[in-house]
Amino acid sequence: MKKLITFLLLISISKIYSQSIGSYLSNFYKYDKNSNFIEIKEETKFYNKNGVKREIEYKTFNKYMDLISLKRFNSENKLIWLNIYKYDSLRRRIRLDNKHWINVIGYQKKHTTYEYDSIGNCLEIQFNSNNKILNITKYEFDTNRNLVQLANYNGSGNLIGYEKAKYYVDENTVEISQFNNKGKLIITQSHSIDYSKDFKHKTQYEYNEYGDLIFWERRLNENDNVCYTIEYKYDKRKNWISKKKFSQIKTKNGKLKKKKIKMIKTREIKYGI
Repeated sequence: MKKLITFLLLISISKIYSQSIGSYLSNFYKYDKNSNFIEIKEETKFYNKNGVKREIEYKTFNKYMDLISLKRFNSENKLIWLNIYKYDSLRRRIRLDNKHWINVIGYQKKHTTYEYDSIGNCLEIQFNSNNKILNITKYEFDTNRNLVQLANYNGSGNLIGYEKAKYYVDENTVEISQFNNKGKLIITQSHSIDYSKDFKHKTQYEYNEYGDLIFWERRLNENDNVCYTIEYKYDKRKNWISKKKFSQIKTKNGKLKKKKIKMIKTREIKYGI
């Protein structure tokens, strides 16, 4: 029960905070900078009791492997999400323009600007279509460019909450403490810095020889026996082009049963020279 309460608390915290150190690290390690992608077309099929939901996403990159556009379409081929990214001469992101579809309401627009001080700390400001500030995020880094503090503010500049991080690089672990706007500690959790290296530290995760996750246990509570497996196919450059996710039940003797498809992703990758 205690683990379930902690899990629910983390969900509620993530909804309150527009950005987090965990999400920053997840995006930072998302692509290998040496992959030399130009474009990725990714089709995803989600399977549930109501049927199959399908999405197609297009991502384009510049010569430095910085993401410059993202387009997402639903199963009716309707554009539901569009991001356009801009960078300065130092390859720092300076603007993000977003257009997204909301049922009944229609298309909504917003944009985000990024400002940097002399040591590389970042101020992120999100605006709506009327140029009104929606929220503000401050990023503070140490001399090794590790994100050590992240603070979220509402559109009026009032602090919502903040996070602090301590890094243990040799253990691939970051300890993240979350505080409310009064400075009271809410919770402290340990996360992986780079999830592709989890095989050294977390026994509930298994990875293949390419560093891709192939098995993990859900562990919502002490009686939770649901786990997930992922099967991959790769291209000649060892980047995955097919990814199938299954849910299974782990029995007391460690065997897996009741294999059920949950998601299928396929990718078409265009490379630079």
